[in-house]
This record gives sequence, C-alpha cells and structure tokens, in this order.
Amino acid sequence: MRNVLALSTCLVIALSLACSKSAQKAGSDGERLFSELKCVTCHAVRGAGGKVGPELGAKAEQPYTPNVMASAMWSHAAKMWQAMEQAGVQRPQVTAQQAEALYSYIAGSPSPASPGDPKEGQRVYQAKFCASCHDEPTSGAPNLAAQAGNFSSFSMVASLWQHGAGMLSRMTSSNKEWQQLSPEEMSHLIAFLNSKK
Repeated sequence: MRNVLALSTCLVIALSLACSKSAQKAGSDGERLFSELKCVTCHAVRGAGGKVGPELGAKAEQPYTPNVMASAMWSHAAKMWQAMEQAGVQRPQVTAQQAEALYSYIAGSPSPASPGDPKEGQRVYQAKFCASCHDEPTSGAPNLAAQAGNFSSFSMVASLWQHGAGMLSRMTSSNKEWQQLSPEEMSHLIAFLNSKK
C-alpha cells in the first residue's frame, strides 16, 4: 500500500512539474511573440513595453481570462489597426496557438474562462450582425456551422487577425459599425458557435 501511495505521490509531482514547465514555455514563447508581432510597440505587460495603448493583463476589478483578451481585441480592433497603420507596423497574422502563448505571457497566472450560454450566444450572434454575413451564402463569409466544436477564445483572436480586415471592409460597405463584445458576450458567442450544427 505504501508503494502505491508513494507512486501516486510521485506521479502527481511529476505531472505538476510538467504542467509548470509547459506553462513557463508558453509564457516564454508568448513573450517572444509579443515582441516579434510588435505588440510591445504600443502595449506594456507588467510595466515593460509601449505606452501608446493600455497596459495588458489583470486589473483590480477584473481577472484576466481568455475571454477578456479576445473581447478586448475584438472590441478595439479597428482602433488598433488604425494605430498600427499610423505607426508603420504591419498587421500580423496570428494563429490560435500563438494567441494562447500570448495569453500565457500576458496573464502571468491565468484565470479560466467561464462557460457561456448558447441561447444568450445566439442573441449576441444576431444582435452583433454576425448572422447577416455568416448565415448569408452570397456574402462570401464562411458558414461557421462547419467549425462547430472548435471555437475558443484563442481561435476567435486568430480569426480576428487573419480575417478581420475583410470583415471590417464588408461591414463598412454595408454601413455597419464594427461591433464591440464584452467578455461575457464573447463567452456566450463561443458557446453558441460550438453548438451550431
């Protein structure tokens, strides 16, 4: 019995160390990406970096979750892109894995995202004009049902950086304003998109 208990204890310690090393590597990769992707030009993390945009990370009134990061990027995308253009910074392409690494660096000690409500997400999907393009076959926007089950805060960040310029252009040509999303709305929207089969 002692051997089983000792083995279990060793396994828990080994898993904890592996998770800790994985989190450290993600944070290290995120710090490198924060510089390479020129985020540091405008933003600071824990006091280090640019002062043009807001400092990123947890605030006293709000923990820093993946949905906080994704909603902040979506809500301020048009302003960020304009500032980048003025600063001569090329807009990067960001993958979901890179977004996760950036989050690990910015968050320091991450807080989990709360699960959303698909019914509330459907309301957000309609109210924020997502349906007007993504449910309209002639719009050129992809039908998101094919990706159901694969949406996360990080995939939403990646979609913004990979396809946001086209989305902004289509919205502008349709006389629609770029939509802002709260962390809660982002959470609900992701839950709805993952249920949309």
